[in-house]
Amino acid sequence: MQTQTHALIGAYFFGRRDATLMAAGAIAGMAPDLPMFAIVAALRTMGHSAREIFEHDYFQPWWQHINGIAHSLILWPVLLATALVARRQWPSARLPAILLAAGAGGFAHCCIDFLCHREDAHMQLWPISNWKFVSPISYYDPEHFGVPAMAFESAIGLFMAWRLLAFAQRRWLRCLIALVALPYAATLALLSASIARAEGGVGNEVVPLGRFAMGTSGWSIRKIDSKVAPTRYTLTHKDGVAGIAAHADHSQALFIRDVDAMLERTPILCWRWRVAGVIERADIHKKGGDDQAARILVGLALPRSALSLGTRLKLALGRSRFGKLLPDGALNYVWDNRAPVGTIVPNAYTDRARMFVLQSGNAQAGKWVAERRDLVSDMRSQFGTTEGKIMLIALATDTDNTGEIADAAYADLHLVQRGAPCRF
Repeated sequence: MQTQTHALIGAYFFGRRDATLMAAGAIAGMAPDLPMFAIVAALRTMGHSAREIFEHDYFQPWWQHINGIAHSLILWPVLLATALVARRQWPSARLPAILLAAGAGGFAHCCIDFLCHREDAHMQLWPISNWKFVSPISYYDPEHFGVPAMAFESAIGLFMAWRLLAFAQRRWLRCLIALVALPYAATLALLSASIARAEGGVGNEVVPLGRFAMGTSGWSIRKIDSKVAPTRYTLTHKDGVAGIAAHADHSQALFIRDVDAMLERTPILCWRWRVAGVIERADIHKKGGDDQAARILVGLALPRSALSLGTRLKLALGRSRFGKLLPDGALNYVWDNRAPVGTIVPNAYTDRARMFVLQSGNAQAGKWVAERRDLVSDMRSQFGTTEGKIMLIALATDTDNTGEIADAAYADLHLVQRGAPCRF
């Protein structure tokens, strides 16, 4: 939730129409976020970009511990309990009432953040534990109810601002409250315009699949062969881009997530990738050379009409061993060592997987390269249907066949509407 909303909650719910208590509730409502503002200001002074700050610095342990202290569901209740005891001892004294409003405002902030933060969650049981609750709801991420959350926050923010205007006696205070309310009005206007554009088919819909700046929720490493060491996948930050680094050393594994997405509205897959270098002994046509420095695998669920009886029987048999790792069909976008860009061939192991060579050789090695593919068009050309949907997506850097070493990185996987730009 936005900081100004916490301030309004502290003032409105704990101020009791008293100017001093309203100020205490508002200031304490903002207090857990004040260290963040100080850190951002310091890092900006040091030359860090906003993207670097919020995609990399924010997730460093030192910052996470500061957030844990500021948002502690243990420390704020201590202040609240102290204020309650003091008020009981001195019911007519002013200071206990101020401390009570402050403690309640700060504690409310922590409780609300506990319920609407995901990968950016805080260690709210500090100092007892570093545990974080990854909420199913995000106050801003469209993939996790962010749009209704923003609409609700804006509506309640406008309501609290309107009510507080009635209590404010001074002109400067009324102006401040009106200024705080402006972002809510702007948010509601933008959300309304976004919905209208989406209904009109303007093409602004985005389906995030792998925004690794916020962590790897939903993703996991999946080994294919228990006898082969797994490729190592870790969060990374290269040249200002947050992504997943893959390191393969005689190894193989998928970094995978389940997806349940129809492609009528958002058929375009966008991503960025980079390789340190290609796999010299790889050969896309042979089982012994079926290694790629970088590969994006899109697993498809195809309609029954697109599968012959023989294909369905083979898939059923294969799934007894591999389960969901064997989709009805797979589109593989690869960074090959020497096959010409534009090459499309069946996988060396199965014709249910098609290999599309998007990059070849070392000319672009060491640089982020942006890609976009029309999944519906590729599905039609390879499997003769446009009715399928995505069931999984995976990243793969593997060297189990050639025994070489490879390093790659992947970032910003998402779906957009046809004709819409990728959102990097």
